[in-house]
Amino acid sequence: MKITPFKFIHCADLHLDSPFEGLHSIAPEIANVLRDATFKSFENVIDIAIREKVDFLIIAGDVYDGADRSLHAQWRFFQALRESGLQCFVAHGNHDPLSGWEAGLILPDGVHKFDGNNVECTLAMRGDEKLAYIYGISYPSREIRENLALRFPQEKNAPFSIGVLHCNVGGYSEHENYAPCSMDDLCKCGIDYWALGHVHTRQVLNENKPYIIYPGNTQGRSVRESGERGCYLIKVDDTGTVSTEFMITDVVRWFIEEVNISDIDTIDALIDTLSRIKDEIRSQADGRDAVLRLYLTGRGELHKKIKQSESDITQMLREDEKERRQFVWVESIQINTRPAVDIQSRRQVEDFVGEFLKTTESLRSNTDVESTMRNMLNKPSEHSIIAKELDALTKEELLSILEDAETMGLDWLLEGED
Repeated sequence: MKITPFKFIHCADLHLDSPFEGLHSIAPEIANVLRDATFKSFENVIDIAIREKVDFLIIAGDVYDGADRSLHAQWRFFQALRESGLQCFVAHGNHDPLSGWEAGLILPDGVHKFDGNNVECTLAMRGDEKLAYIYGISYPSREIRENLALRFPQEKNAPFSIGVLHCNVGGYSEHENYAPCSMDDLCKCGIDYWALGHVHTRQVLNENKPYIIYPGNTQGRSVRESGERGCYLIKVDDTGTVSTEFMITDVVRWFIEEVNISDIDTIDALIDTLSRIKDEIRSQADGRDAVLRLYLTGRGELHKKIKQSESDITQMLREDEKERRQFVWVESIQINTRPAVDIQSRRQVEDFVGEFLKTTESLRSNTDVESTMRNMLNKPSEHSIIAKELDALTKEELLSILEDAETMGLDWLLEGED
């Protein structure tokens, strides 16, 4: 069947008007940039679509961050589409289900919003020419546990078909298991290209027909969403073969850096090191603003001083960023340092500290350490309050708790030692 070549943009998870997570006491100059980041990233999507002269735009769910989306968010979304004149196909997901509040704004010309009752089929057009059949469905309410992929038709006759679905393929653990489905469910349907949403990290699940892609979100909103964010430019040739190109849209980028303090002797040297890292991040951000979380690790003489000066160090690193055109805002400093102690030697000393370290080492080397630690954590009466969380801890997480407890114990026990 002859296919007219065409191009489109596939994006998802705009989360317009979403607040950035984990940011406290932000300077107003920084806060204004962050508040506008999701809108600016969508404007970048629109700019790419216009520059590349695509035939249409697909948004696979979570246009807004909440069911009760603000009028401000709705107005800016509609205005961007209206001014662009783009043909657009929109599905709503778990964050912005159709049951949420809407301001009653008139849908821009050329924009189709999928219904939440059944899978709809509509046409992507270029003038009077049919380009592709677009199938999609929106979430009528937030928690959709049904496998919506099974509702899509067994398509055989369309020159090229696209399925738009906000779903969790294969039970991806970092996201709620809404509209769960399998790769097999998608592959056997007959759809040529699956435009997916919901998973915020971009993934090409299948590189041949059917092409199955998560574009990820257009703007990272927390430290869990570091790295490039954007959308996909999709080109379909006259044989139905698809080529993909990831296009970056984020305006603020998240970074995580780890710094080992073992060879750093003074607070001055530490601040110089952290300042240098900020400058490196600034160059890596490619002209974007950046948010940085620092993890301090290692054993050293600075351990105690760092814990006492954490807020001061953070403030010093933020001071010169407010006026910069391209800022690197230190979101937080996570202190995972350890005191400068030769634990192996200290464990051999016959005193209370030595006995404490022998006990923690004995527990760590216990062949049944997981069960032993759970029994210990279950003893306090307060356990019932957090029982569910404790029961969900993995062996690695339990060992991490033990290491933290050992460090805290050492801090307290060695407080008076020179």
